[in-house]
Amino acid sequence: MKLAMNYLIKNEADIILDNIKVHSQLGADCFVIIDNGSTDGTRELLESVRDQYEMIIIDRPVLDYQQSNWKTEMVRTAAKKLGAHWSIANDADEFWIPEDGNLKSEMTSGGSILECPRYNILFDREAFDAEAPYYTQTNRVQYPIRYAKGIQRSEPNLSIMMGTIHGKVAVRSAGLLRVKGGNHRAWHAWSWLNAKQSSNISVYHYPIRSKQGFLENIENRKALLAAGVSKMGDHYRRWVSMLDEGTIEAEIDRLTVTDNARDTLFGLGILVDDNKASEVIVKALEGGK
Repeated sequence: MKLAMNYLIKNEADIILDNIKVHSQLGADCFVIIDNGSTDGTRELLESVRDQYEMIIIDRPVLDYQQSNWKTEMVRTAAKKLGAHWSIANDADEFWIPEDGNLKSEMTSGGSILECPRYNILFDREAFDAEAPYYTQTNRVQYPIRYAKGIQRSEPNLSIMMGTIHGKVAVRSAGLLRVKGGNHRAWHAWSWLNAKQSSNISVYHYPIRSKQGFLENIENRKALLAAGVSKMGDHYRRWVSMLDEGTIEAEIDRLTVTDNARDTLFGLGILVDDNKASEVIVKALEGGK
């Protein structure tokens, strides 16, 4: 099985090359990347490694947010132009970590959709302020807080990163109908027959890695909303409002692990110490391409 790792990215200079390098050593054979108008050097970084990987880069600088269309397009491009049998529509801040070290172990010639659980990794607040590397952080949300649906914009004290999050899917190219916007689900002609839950892969999510990057991401979402984009998660709308109101610093406390909250969160089992992804990422970055 040939596996493509696909990305829809904008301004991910701090992490995109790490992501490509790590997954290339875990089984990703090729890459299809849509760059949505990066201005932080991301596009130049991609160009600098283009000859090291089997890679297609598509420039899509339009101020838009067609996640589902573009992610479906990348799967089809990977299949048609690179011969990929399976695809993962990844985000630059997510690392797909297989227990056996091989992303393709469960990707068969007769499969359809492989569903993988996803976990948020939270920064220690002190490490966040010290700008520690994201891969040094091991605070994994094991048992999320089940906040009521639809309250992200009205309840200021909840922690978005400790709430329930959806998993992600890998898809077989043949028979794919559509990848849904955030790659949490996909429509496949044969999914009713053999979609399965992975027992090998867990997705580790590093959503907030620096204050500057976090604020720049919110500014980008603000611009998208101003341009009329309507399909966007409530948590982004929440952060745009908080940025406008000047309350974003208190939100960063809720999105990281402060000294005051640490003992409680670990004591209740909401957080656990998990160094699996950290070890895999460090090992991959130290060797190979």
